[in-house]
Amino acid sequence: MKKVFGLIIVCILSFWSVKSLIGRGYFPMHDDTQVARVIAMGNALKYGQFPVRWVGDLGYGYGYPLYNFYGPLSYYFGGSLYALGVDSVTSTKWMFGVGSVLAAVSMFFFLYPMLGLLSAVTGSIIFLYAPYHAVQIFIRGSVGEYWAIAFVPLVLLGIYKKRPIIGALGLAGTILSHTILGFISTVILGFSIVIFMIRRRDWNMLNILLLGLGMSAFFWLPALMEMQYTSVSHMISSSSTSFSDHFICVSQLWNASWGYGGSAPGCVDGMSFKIGKFHSIIFALSLCILFFNRLVMRLKKINTIVMVVALYTAVMIFLMLPYSSFIWNFFPLTRFIQYPWRLLSFVIIGIGILSAYFVVSWKAPIVRLLTAGILITGTIIINAKLFVPQYQYLRDTEQFETKEELRFRISKISDEYLPKEINRPKNFNDIVHESISNTSSIQVKELSLKETLMRYEIIASKSQELEVNIAFFPGWKFFVNDHKVTPKIVSGIPSVTIPAGMSIIEARFTNTPVRTTANFITVITFITIIIFVIYGKKTKT
Repeated sequence: MKKVFGLIIVCILSFWSVKSLIGRGYFPMHDDTQVARVIAMGNALKYGQFPVRWVGDLGYGYGYPLYNFYGPLSYYFGGSLYALGVDSVTSTKWMFGVGSVLAAVSMFFFLYPMLGLLSAVTGSIIFLYAPYHAVQIFIRGSVGEYWAIAFVPLVLLGIYKKRPIIGALGLAGTILSHTILGFISTVILGFSIVIFMIRRRDWNMLNILLLGLGMSAFFWLPALMEMQYTSVSHMISSSSTSFSDHFICVSQLWNASWGYGGSAPGCVDGMSFKIGKFHSIIFALSLCILFFNRLVMRLKKINTIVMVVALYTAVMIFLMLPYSSFIWNFFPLTRFIQYPWRLLSFVIIGIGILSAYFVVSWKAPIVRLLTAGILITGTIIINAKLFVPQYQYLRDTEQFETKEELRFRISKISDEYLPKEINRPKNFNDIVHESISNTSSIQVKELSLKETLMRYEIIASKSQELEVNIAFFPGWKFFVNDHKVTPKIVSGIPSVTIPAGMSIIEARFTNTPVRTTANFITVITFITIIIFVIYGKKTKT
């Protein structure tokens, strides 16, 4: 009963983090592609594609394998609402809001069994109302990132309770929500496994890692193996953006002016990367209490997880500062993280957990209650005002779904998953409008048009090469009159030879061997988990 009561309190106190999402209107953000991605996911689900990899209207109309690489989990939620008939803007705002509340709820579930009711509620709210959380939602629009960190507390819960399935669900959720934060979380967990298995011979974290990777294999394995066919690797390796331009100055962690601009070299950015004065004080006091109890009072009952979280939080802060550049230069894979300030996601998790410890460290119940009340009230009063967009505007939902919106404006913002050989259109008139267009020498009749299956009846006056306006990617197969043919690829676009007269042309997007293997690993992992759950229940009975 106490747990349910605490959960209700957390949900009520989360209101101010999502208040601006209620009602009509939408708002600008850095990654202004969210509605389009929800639409793309919803359309793919309507056509029965699962797992969703290919989207049709984006990529200037050529389509591209967006969800083969870009964390799909939050969009499965938003896209499902859209597929069920909820309009695109409302579906997107629900996706934003649920991700925000999910962070507080998952933190509560982790902290409650470890530190109790008051601490769990406090830690959840401190985590939720961290300034960087507002940056993620209302400035950057980085849905995948804050969905990803919402699952991290479940990883910690699995470690604490020695429940590898819970921990694995958390890790899989993080990986499926955001590729980069999933990668960082996996590295941190892997490093921790090495340390703790040497000291304690504890296999729990290894089970979490293996099961989490297995659950999410359908996504990360093809993403890793097939990235070479897109522009991403080329863009990262040739990018003029350097991680060294995006370190945070120490003063920015304490306080920085609030803005809706971007990240820039130096100590003056267009947006804030502050931990915030209130959260910084909480962090400092929590560390003081923690180390006083451990080193002065010699208390041995301090939870190991709290100690490790404190250490990792301090390390993450250091890695955001320019003093850590030698570490970034030493590990070449860090260039994929791009921005050191991304580690703020893990810092605010740590501060949330340490604030919960700060509450429980007081022996007198009345002091605990007062401390929790001050921290919760203070953080909401100080930071709730940050959870607002720069401005809101009214726009018909139909305008988010036009060809110009999807195939040109949004495609210009994010076209990194197209093959690098494809020529990018300079204006709307240059985009692709049909997969196969009528010309003077052919007549085209559409028989079927789905995300992953296209069938056309073609009447040609002569034998010729027929260009199919699809961004060629492994998995596309082409058939002419039921005979599989090998397309000619020119500038990333396939073409097939058709005879004179009537022909049936078919293009299918199918699984590659690596996707089939990855899907198989995921299915086997879930079957294994189900068997263990059933066997465990029978054993208890």
